[in-house]
Amino acid sequence: MEYHKIEIDEEVFNYLQSRAVAYVENPNMTLRRLLGIKTGNETIRVKHPHKPYHGKKPKADLQELIQGGILEDGQTLFLHNYKGKKLSHHQAIVSGNRLLWNKQLYNMSPLAEMLLKEEGYQSNSVRGPAHWCNVDNISIKQLWEQYMSKT
Repeated sequence: MEYHKIEIDEEVFNYLQSRAVAYVENPNMTLRRLLGIKTGNETIRVKHPHKPYHGKKPKADLQELIQGGILEDGQTLFLHNYKGKKLSHHQAIVSGNRLLWNKQLYNMSPLAEMLLKEEGYQSNSVRGPAHWCNVDNISIKQLWEQYMSKT
């Protein structure tokens, strides 16, 4: 296999470092995994090593979706009710791994639960990622599942 040297700026290098599997991957391996380029017959697939595996799927992580280019910091999300109807008067802004609403930061589920209660829905187990959607009406849950299937 022939290798080529490329120059990348500090921001790209830092992104690669943040996505690399420590002590396992070099930059080439990280790029192959992120781009889905196969080596031999297999695609390099590493389950989020920075998050411990507890037998459950990792929870939707807004910051990781931002780093993956799926969401943008400062992007508006819209609340949807249990039937999938957009409640456009309930919007929040992505701010790191939380949502900014009414000048305060919230996790997705507690904010969704609070706003849905204002709409007359009663539940003590609101799954926020299923209720927060982008402008294209794609839920954070769906975006996360797509993201996880590619990493």
